[in-house]
Amino acid sequence: MKAWRNIAASVAASVALLLLVGIGALRAQADLQAEAASAVDAWVAAVAGGDKDAVAAILAPEFQIVRDNGVAYDRDGYLASALPNIVNAPQFEDLHATSEGDVMVVRYVLVIDETIDGAAVEARAPRLTVFRRDGDTWLVSAHANFARIAR
Repeated sequence: MKAWRNIAASVAASVALLLLVGIGALRAQADLQAEAASAVDAWVAAVAGGDKDAVAAILAPEFQIVRDNGVAYDRDGYLASALPNIVNAPQFEDLHATSEGDVMVVRYVLVIDETIDGAAVEARAPRLTVFRRDGDTWLVSAHANFARIAR
């Protein structure tokens, strides 16, 4: 009988440990998603604000962007181009982030009213943004904009 009690106690301790590990993992995932939402919000706000100095401050030196129509820029080219004209505050949804070390990859759907080089952009489309941590700041290393641009 004593052996069964020891086995039951061992099983109970194992289940409790698994629950704690699972709760910790869920909490870490929720923290990552919140951090990703904050980083995406800062990126979108900088571009939507239209201030090239604010955009430059959030771009990593290795930054690249590519759009649905094949237009692509490096950091200097993007800053030299005409930034998108954004009418209302953009919203993002369906955000999902992964990370490893100082790199975070975030996919999301952006809902936005914008034009690029005078052409209308699809209002709701997926984006993929890669961030690199620099101290306490997430810099944008790469961005893929899958919104169709009117031709």
